[in-house]
Amino acid sequence: MKRTHSLLLAASVALLGCKAPSPATDDGHAAHAASTPAPAPAPIDPHAGHRAQGAEPAGGDAHAGHGAQQGAEPAEGRAKEGPGTPMTPAGYAPVALDPARLGGLSLSTASVEARELKRPLRTVGVVALDETRSAHVHAKVRGFIERVAVDFVGRKVSAGQVLCSLYSQEVFAAELEFVALLERAAGGPTPAGEFGAAERRAQEQLLGAARRRLSLWDVPKAEIARLEATRQPQRTFALTAPRAGVVVAKQAVDGMFVEPSLELYTISDLSRVWVLADVYERDVPYVRAGDHAHLSVEGREGALHAPVAFVPPTVDEATRTMKIRFELDNSDGSLRPGAFVSVNMDLALGEGLSVPESAVIRTGTRAIAFVVQGDRAEPREVKLGPLIGDRYRVDAGLSAGERVATGAQFLLDSESRLQASSAPKGGHVH
Repeated sequence: MKRTHSLLLAASVALLGCKAPSPATDDGHAAHAASTPAPAPAPIDPHAGHRAQGAEPAGGDAHAGHGAQQGAEPAEGRAKEGPGTPMTPAGYAPVALDPARLGGLSLSTASVEARELKRPLRTVGVVALDETRSAHVHAKVRGFIERVAVDFVGRKVSAGQVLCSLYSQEVFAAELEFVALLERAAGGPTPAGEFGAAERRAQEQLLGAARRRLSLWDVPKAEIARLEATRQPQRTFALTAPRAGVVVAKQAVDGMFVEPSLELYTISDLSRVWVLADVYERDVPYVRAGDHAHLSVEGREGALHAPVAFVPPTVDEATRTMKIRFELDNSDGSLRPGAFVSVNMDLALGEGLSVPESAVIRTGTRAIAFVVQGDRAEPREVKLGPLIGDRYRVDAGLSAGERVATGAQFLLDSESRLQASSAPKGGHVH
């Protein structure tokens, strides 16, 4: 009977998962042990290795030990940075460099250098007239050209030289009126007293007005003096040169009808000329008055050196260029208006940091460079200035003396993007 009871008790213990009571235990304790289930085995902590270095965190959080060691994770695709260090660009992660594989990567680096930055400018221009030494000749009345005295372009003239003779009905009528006033003033004695004095003043005023009208129509002073002396009006009057120089344009032809809007001659002093050179908008901020340039004029041996004399305030809307001006001495006449000019100058951009063009990866809206520090390549977003030869000016993102990858940077770019994209959101990158 006792044997049968023992077998039943052992079977119950096996089914309930309880430890069999010892034979020394009394029946009351055996019943209590049989009714109490054994504790379930503790689950395996996948991060137990991380907690091996510290105490068990309170609350039984399986990740608390790892969180205490690593700190809060930054957003996806951004590496945790210390104070004062640039942030890793979104979508990138630092790349560990295996010394055993560096030879196969063909990784090369260059230093971030601080230097005086100058960019060469190559542009073209043209020799032009000095506008301050040029004059346009127009008739101030309607009329006809009776005779052309200066009849070809390129002829040198002196100030006051006759260019052509004009017949104008208005001028001829004014001359007749002037002669009549002269004869009336000299016709006979004027009354004495206050009335006579008033009449003489009126005649002088009329003569002065007639004389001034002829002068305003560009009738030469010599012609007006001749009228006063001879009382003989002439059919034509002479149109004279307002300044000395060379005739560079001419439209006057015998028998032509003229009016004030028609330009008959252009006269310019060619002893000094301008060179107008085109500068595109991207170079406009770096061109300043006083900057020196080398000018090579087609058809003339040797280069000329001249400073920029004037920088205009506007840009040509059609060509999107600005025409800077150089002023050159042309006493020997070797510079001819219209000649083609090659202009070479260095634009001073000031002192700043620069990196080779090959160190920069353009991603559309951003520029990325990889800073190599020991066995680690760190991606940096950089702000670039203009391209100067084969180097970019760096406005932000790098420091002097740092070394950037110039070879295998596209492999680094791929690896950095792959590591950033394979990291779980908010997870850990090992």
